[in-house]
Amino acid sequence: MHICIPVTENLVDNLGGNYVLYSVYLEGFMFFKARYRDLHYWDEQMRGIFSNKIPTFPPKYYLAMTRKMAEERRVLLKLYLQQVFSDPVVSSSDVFITGVQKLQMETFQMLSTDVILKVYLPNDRLVNVESKTSDIAERVLEAALYKISLSRELVEFFGLFITHKDPNGIFSVVKRVVPFEIPFLTIWNINNEAFQIDIRKWYMSPSNDAMLMGCPAAVDILYAQAVQEFGMNWCRPTEEQKIALKQLLKTNDKFKILAFMQQIEHYSYQRMDPSVSDYQDANTMVTISVGNDELYCRFKLSDRTDIMNLHISRISAWDVLLHQPEMDSDQQELKLGYMDDDVLKWITIWTNQGFLISTWLKKIISEQPAASKKENLEIEDNGTSANHTRKQKKDDAHTKQGSTSSS
Repeated sequence: MHICIPVTENLVDNLGGNYVLYSVYLEGFMFFKARYRDLHYWDEQMRGIFSNKIPTFPPKYYLAMTRKMAEERRVLLKLYLQQVFSDPVVSSSDVFITGVQKLQMETFQMLSTDVILKVYLPNDRLVNVESKTSDIAERVLEAALYKISLSRELVEFFGLFITHKDPNGIFSVVKRVVPFEIPFLTIWNINNEAFQIDIRKWYMSPSNDAMLMGCPAAVDILYAQAVQEFGMNWCRPTEEQKIALKQLLKTNDKFKILAFMQQIEHYSYQRMDPSVSDYQDANTMVTISVGNDELYCRFKLSDRTDIMNLHISRISAWDVLLHQPEMDSDQQELKLGYMDDDVLKWITIWTNQGFLISTWLKKIISEQPAASKKENLEIEDNGTSANHTRKQKKDDAHTKQGSTSSS
């Protein structure tokens, strides 16, 4: 999980006491705001169940905090939350989920009431889900898939995503809604009709399609997503394949179409919006696709187009930084380390989908055979490793002008 605390507010309570309100962001989006005492109470509840499995909570100060102490606490709270949120056992527990729900609902001053939540399939089919404003994504996904008669055993192959379609019809996947996140609050807080909640595949290997062929509802989703991505040119068919596929689409034979799609280059790849990189120079446009164990980068230079195919085995580390949220430009900065002839090189990409790219890379790794999995590839938000060191302060105030790295 990508957790950061880029914003703090110094406030005064009803009794005249000073306190700090921490804005916690999950994968680039506001998740909740909390005081130190709220997080400390939540920690005590979790510690009562998990004991030493919970990391050390930042210490309480009994004297007035200096600016240095306040910054140290912010960093420690962020590291604490990163560890707690990333533990699959803790983050799936009732005590964790209840605490997260409470913090989210209080932050947005939302009462738990019945609501019809609009969830869409890739073909824009609407699934109205009867839920509560406080229901987490795991429950909403299960309810939506049950409503379309998808086998319960296959729920793990799908996820909820926030998507966006601009006035020109350009479609983008913005973020995955994590299981303990409240989808209603996420979409309500965005407050823009161009965004919606979609059900999409939650796996990267195209070979997993075969495991879903026995469920008509699953086939419908795979087919709808494949047709959508073909129409958006996310995959790369040859001219002959385009002609053959267009003929196949007229038959509406979903099984044959999905089998044919397996032969097309970049089938099931996730395409990102065009962004800016420091490849060759500081303003090189790049389009990124992630899939089938690789990161595919297409760089547009003034006199040519360069292609970089980075197999997951060549990627050594990556780091995503969140710019100050009030900035109007792209807020996320992806630093990617990769091996080139046994030499570690770095490239910086400024994009609004840095956390999403990281999510897909992690998913690729999670699907690797256990013996070949890489662990701890991603640099912690304190930005330190044997090959790459950066001051912690840059976590909160990175800008395009002030932070590039040469590749």
